[in-house]
Amino acid sequence: MIVGMILEPIPATAISFIAVTICVIGSNYLLFDAKELADPAFNAQKQALKWGLAGFSSTTVWLVFGAFIFALGYEVSGLGRRIALFLVKFMGKRTLTLGYAIVIIDILLAPFTPSNTARTGGTVFPVIKNLPPLFKSFPNDPSARRIGGYLMWMMVISTSLSSSMFVTGAAPNVLGLEFVSKIAGIQISWLQWFLCFLPVGVILLIIAPWLSYVLYKPEITHSEEVATWAGDELKTMGALTRREWTLIGLVLLSLGLWVFGSEVINATAVGLLAVSLMLALHVVPWKDITRYNSAWNTLVNLATLVVMANGLTRSGFIDWFAGTMSTHLEGFSPNATVIVLVLVFYFAHYLFASLSAHTATMLPVILAVGKGIPGVPMEQLCILLVLSIGIMGCLTPYATGPGVIIYGCGYVKSKRLLASWRNLRGDLHLYVAVGWLADSRHVELIRSPNAE
Repeated sequence: MIVGMILEPIPATAISFIAVTICVIGSNYLLFDAKELADPAFNAQKQALKWGLAGFSSTTVWLVFGAFIFALGYEVSGLGRRIALFLVKFMGKRTLTLGYAIVIIDILLAPFTPSNTARTGGTVFPVIKNLPPLFKSFPNDPSARRIGGYLMWMMVISTSLSSSMFVTGAAPNVLGLEFVSKIAGIQISWLQWFLCFLPVGVILLIIAPWLSYVLYKPEITHSEEVATWAGDELKTMGALTRREWTLIGLVLLSLGLWVFGSEVINATAVGLLAVSLMLALHVVPWKDITRYNSAWNTLVNLATLVVMANGLTRSGFIDWFAGTMSTHLEGFSPNATVIVLVLVFYFAHYLFASLSAHTATMLPVILAVGKGIPGVPMEQLCILLVLSIGIMGCLTPYATGPGVIIYGCGYVKSKRLLASWRNLRGDLHLYVAVGWLADSRHVELIRSPNAE
């Protein structure tokens, strides 16, 4: 499965589905030990099937599904496009502020759009791609330097930043929390995640557009055309519709319950409540939900990956691997061990073209290694690992789904831009590392009785 996740000869969801099926059929050899099989009351096939389907009862999996339906609501109602156009209209007169607008758009959509491909590639990109031609900046042409390259790069930055800022900003985040809970016994809530990333997130929000502007300054720095175009598009859309107002209300309700109502109602229940209200209030028709392939694909993918991670633990592989690897880290201080493990996890993403595949393959192993080494602060290790998942999207052009779309449009190709990208990427990584390692207060947020 791990090899398949790296090479992806077929879709990752198909790989994980096949892997679960094989484990269920071969459960006598792959899942259960001799003691269990020797028990006359133990029904191996029944227990194997129960194990194989357990992922579909995971609350984290259904939280992601609910957030996907929110994303569908943004798309169907047109609210996502309206938000993007509104910010472009009021911040598009200067290229630098337009860069900030792109980041803000992505962040506003991220809490309710767990697919960064759908968010950046499906909502933000269709709006922003119309801007460069207004300045005669075209793909696969020297004119891309005028403004197109900067705008496309800002979308790469924005999707990486927004994916790490919220648990529901990217599906692998929720998968990561499931692994942290199962392997390390640590619980991280929606609000705790947000508060942990917020100090670094604010720094990156302020620094990234400006630093990109300095390192790869576009030839066009001021213009009225962008704001005018966005205003014309908003006029074409007309006033806010009843469907959009309803969705705004549901977004505020859900966000309020996620932030302030965690002791009263589970985060997943909030998501399912929002989906139910969207159906009842005709924001999203059921037929559109049944046709929303990315939501169902992610549901199956996450459910099967959660099961496989549990299988690794059940079979004893995690404990064995942790014991083996921990011997190679003897002599390191606990903090040095945390840094090494986070760096290994982070830069291993060069081998992957999917954040989900990387998280499913590497995170359980890294967590197990950390857990097997005495003295390692697991709270700190866990938060550093999961908060780094989204930021990995800026490592390579294929590091995340939106990157493939953005680079495929032809604006980001010059050697100078790629060199600037490497410089910026190094600076961003420095800010992230210093911010997280210097501020240990976030560790207090996620201490759990389960971790004792």
